[in-house]
Amino acid sequence: MFEEKDYLMKMVKEFTAAISKLAGLKAEKNTEESQEVLNDTLKYFTDLDIKVIEALPYDILIHKISGNTINSEKHLMLSELLIQQADIYELKGETLRAKNLYIKSLNMMLNVLMEQKDPISESNNKVDELLEKIGWHNLPKESKLLLFQYYELIQNYGKAEDVLFNLLKTDEQNDAVLRQGMAFYKRLSQKDPVELQKGNLPMDEVFEGLETLKQYKK
Repeated sequence: MFEEKDYLMKMVKEFTAAISKLAGLKAEKNTEESQEVLNDTLKYFTDLDIKVIEALPYDILIHKISGNTINSEKHLMLSELLIQQADIYELKGETLRAKNLYIKSLNMMLNVLMEQKDPISESNNKVDELLEKIGWHNLPKESKLLLFQYYELIQNYGKAEDVLFNLLKTDEQNDAVLRQGMAFYKRLSQKDPVELQKGNLPMDEVFEGLETLKQYKK
């Protein structure tokens, strides 16, 4: 038990040092050395290279790292390394490649945080930083669905509703999203009004949202 804890602490310390070094190199706009450090860090912590990571969907990457179990530490590390690679691409003017990796990182992070059921505030801040870079309106449908579920998990019900209606607006025929939305409002209708108020979606707006979704079904 102690050996495992010591190993984890050592791994986190080494990872933090690598990220700090990358931050310095990026500040100097030294993309060549940044890429070398990133390649070495990726190989050391995930045994993967950037070509594989860019080619594979985020859910396959999760499985590739830890099989059928969620290894939160490794997944969040890989998610952070994807951000670092995307930053390097941005410095080089490769904006499309950067955006694709930011989205992949976000998907992975949201997936892991929802598996944890109790996301830590530091990770929440990282999600917010990524959304600032990308703009959640520009996310693909798959990412918006994850974001919708994530906002409900962290009890930010107002933002969850915003994402839900954006999904319905862009894909009105999506019965699966509609069902998720109906279930969302029904869950909220069972909650304490004080909790809903804190989550920026008062009870009257919950029932209003539910009625609006019923109109979509007609």
